[in-house]
Amino acid sequence: MSDEAIGFVLRHEYGRLIAALMREFGAHRIATVEDGLSQAMVEATMQWRTRGVPANARAWIHRAARHRIIDALRRTRREDELDDGADLGSYTLPEAALSSDLHDDELRALYACAESSIPLPSQIAFALRTLSGFSIKEIATRLVTSEENVQKRVERAREAMRHVDLSQDLEPTELEHRTESVLRMIYVLFTEGYFASTGDAVLRLELCEEAIRLGGLVARHPRTRSHSAWALLALMHFHHARRDARTDVDGLPVLLEDQDRTRYRQAELQLGFDAIRRIPPDAAPTKYTLEAAIAGEHAFAPTFAETRWSVITQHYDRLQALEPSPLHVLHGAIALSYSSGPLAALAKLDALAPPTWLLGSHLWLATYADLARRLDRRDDAIRYYEQAIALAPAFEKRVLERRLRDYRASGTEVG
Repeated sequence: MSDEAIGFVLRHEYGRLIAALMREFGAHRIATVEDGLSQAMVEATMQWRTRGVPANARAWIHRAARHRIIDALRRTRREDELDDGADLGSYTLPEAALSSDLHDDELRALYACAESSIPLPSQIAFALRTLSGFSIKEIATRLVTSEENVQKRVERAREAMRHVDLSQDLEPTELEHRTESVLRMIYVLFTEGYFASTGDAVLRLELCEEAIRLGGLVARHPRTRSHSAWALLALMHFHHARRDARTDVDGLPVLLEDQDRTRYRQAELQLGFDAIRRIPPDAAPTKYTLEAAIAGEHAFAPTFAETRWSVITQHYDRLQALEPSPLHVLHGAIALSYSSGPLAALAKLDALAPPTWLLGSHLWLATYADLARRLDRRDDAIRYYEQAIALAPAFEKRVLERRLRDYRASGTEVG
């Protein structure tokens, strides 16, 4: 069996196993749990290359990791702290018992990561590293920070986890507070899968599916469900439904205006619609309800031209009022350009005082390039495209290069 196939299984099971082992051995032993699971995964890779992945891969790794953890604790002479189940000679792993506890284990672990004494950046970094198996580099790229900072955040959270009791029954107010942090973690996980920051593929579907699965756990659990949780689940389904149309035969991103909408997955769109219907029409808007509404407008529009751009513009204005960000203004201006024209969008952007990081980004420059192209300001469009290409990540660079090449060849605007 290929290492890629084995890696998929291991990545898929990582967070679930960490959650189960944390419940069994305690959050204060998280470092030992991670080491034991890592050793078990190395062992699995070596054996499965020749023997294939066993039918119950999770149980296989769980058993191997548990052995490694107990061995480590024995080496440090802490056997007296183990429960009676630490007797390896009598240990068995009933699959039914593991499965029945699995969802609650994962929710406990997610909410433990959101403990209020852990700063939010550390919560997110730790959850992505520990429960989702992200590398330090992947997290640093997605969170737009250095690998050193991510490592510090993870270590800070790991130290705080030494004092977390996974059996603690959270009060409603604390549970609600932690839910917002948990939703942010899931959102970052989905975003990394939806447009991967590293690797050789735009989409990393296993990460999108894992985020949707975790989001579903939060949204459906009687103690953690909320309007925001259902909205985030809807948002992810709406985006994920478009996955077949988002890349071309070369694996490059396909712009929204060029996507074949017959390839959108209707069953997935229905799941998103069902999730959004769980939210009362008169509920106060949240970041996720507004973003889900925007994603829904794009997903259900019959064509790019028939998209309700004025509605999307209004949603971005409301999102900006709720959670100010120059990115909301930028995306709102793009929507405005299709409802009221490129000049209206330029006026909106020119009135913005963007931060330096956005002003010098490929997103800002590519937007100005497209607006100039649509206004047939040829020299400006070419200059902005060239500047955006110089700053863009690999996949987006190739898309922009193709657009500039076609534009130069046509002598007129494209798209």
